[in-house]
Amino acid sequence: MSNSLADKIQHNVEDALDEVARSLRKAAEGAEGLSGEANEALSKAAADVKRAAESLRKQAVAAARDVAKKATHEVQEHPVASLAAAITAAAALVSVIAATRKK
Repeated sequence: MSNSLADKIQHNVEDALDEVARSLRKAAEGAEGLSGEANEALSKAAADVKRAAESLRKQAVAAARDVAKKATHEVQEHPVASLAAAITAAAALVSVIAATRKK
């Protein structure tokens, strides 16, 4: 996986995390009638979500790097098969584009 794709995934995860944290903070601010314990529980939940999302992001980036390394290894080990697969994919793409233009 390219660095730019990993960066996009990381950015998307961070955006989702920020949105969840904002929503939880808004809920905590709007919960004036909640007890101190409930407000504390809501704050703890926000922190837990943030930690879980960060862990998920790290795992996703590591997994993406592993897949990229394996793909690179396979291409190096089997260049002819890789070329054939790339040509087949390109032909399929051309076929789809041609079929779309006919409509």
